[in-house]
Amino acid sequence: MKLKIIVNGSQSPEDFKLLKSTVATVASLRKTAVLRFTSERLVIVSSPSSTASGTSVLHGDKGQLWCTIPRDAFTFYSVVSARDLNTIAMECSCDMLHSILKKYDKTISQGNDGDMIIKLQSMPEWNVNTSQASDGKDGSAARVNPMCALGVSFEEVVYTTTDANASAKSGGGNSGGIKTISHSFKVPARLLFRAQDAKIQEPMINYTQLMMYRLPAPQGEWGRGFQNFLRRIERYSNVNNIKLSAKKFWQQEERTASQETGGDHAFKIIVNELDWYLEICWNGPLDAMVQPENIQEEAQDSRALAEVDPARAADQSLFIEDSASNANEALDIPMENTPEASQDPQPSKHEVIIRCKDWKVCSKLYDAFEEVVLAISHDESCVFHCTLPRGNVEDENGERAREYGQVIYYMARAKRI
Repeated sequence: MKLKIIVNGSQSPEDFKLLKSTVATVASLRKTAVLRFTSERLVIVSSPSSTASGTSVLHGDKGQLWCTIPRDAFTFYSVVSARDLNTIAMECSCDMLHSILKKYDKTISQGNDGDMIIKLQSMPEWNVNTSQASDGKDGSAARVNPMCALGVSFEEVVYTTTDANASAKSGGGNSGGIKTISHSFKVPARLLFRAQDAKIQEPMINYTQLMMYRLPAPQGEWGRGFQNFLRRIERYSNVNNIKLSAKKFWQQEERTASQETGGDHAFKIIVNELDWYLEICWNGPLDAMVQPENIQEEAQDSRALAEVDPARAADQSLFIEDSASNANEALDIPMENTPEASQDPQPSKHEVIIRCKDWKVCSKLYDAFEEVVLAISHDESCVFHCTLPRGNVEDENGERAREYGQVIYYMARAKRI
């Protein structure tokens, strides 16, 4: 297998912002994450270890973060693998990767315009014990995930000044010089076998009682107000769980005067813990969205996975070729441009109890993206879907929109209502 990608934060600041914001968010949730490179995109998954056991259902109160970065967000993108659609999956430390991205971002802010190069590197010295374990046992149970490295490198140009005394002694002027510093890092990564990668699936949502809202644009008229609404709960450090409550008014008389700006919908955060009851209401506009009737069948069909033969996940597919879309690709359910409303009336109230710290993650995501959709599956789960439009591109077929960058945060209920 072979992997090489290049990103330039100076030439494409929005694309680099997408990569950095994504890695930063994932690093804030868990120490490690799964990076799945395919021919078309990079998918980063932050998932509890329990979900790797073979189901696509949210476990307990664990949240999952699925991030999609299209290949054209990179200046150069090359992935070669023996697997379908050139899939390469690995588990690595996003905290370390985020630290490297911050160092590179600092050089960009200082006027540098160099590339950051990421390569997959074979590390035989890290796999000595792995080879010995494989020789001592037979069968797939003895197979140990090989270690490799994501080699990250970039250059920094530094302008230096010559000491005045030294310059006078040498007979030269007090002129400065240019010094190039090469930065090189190795991020340890553990390659995943085909069968292991197949078990990491995007969660499925119950669409029978689902309410979706397109939230106010972060940079729009109501953006600052909604950001304050999101962060209001952070004032109370002793709160563990909150209830999200979305209600549709079927009668004009049901609304209060403070809900007039919200149209026929109301949204609020409810705290009901330790003999303490609090309601935080959003009194601004809400753009309700209606999912198509057949979206559940389409989602199930798209997530059907072929049987994986563990024998096919042989060491050949994990051979790294050092260099100078995805069978299990994350399902992208478009939450915009949905069809007209269904004729069947929806329940008037959609509520779910989630962890307070999951909601804090949502408040951080809200700032970093331009379009945000909140979906509430009644008494089951909540989804915070963030997208970043990336302009248009022209090809032989004319002008078309570039694939959006996406971050989707799936939150399971903390407990039943």
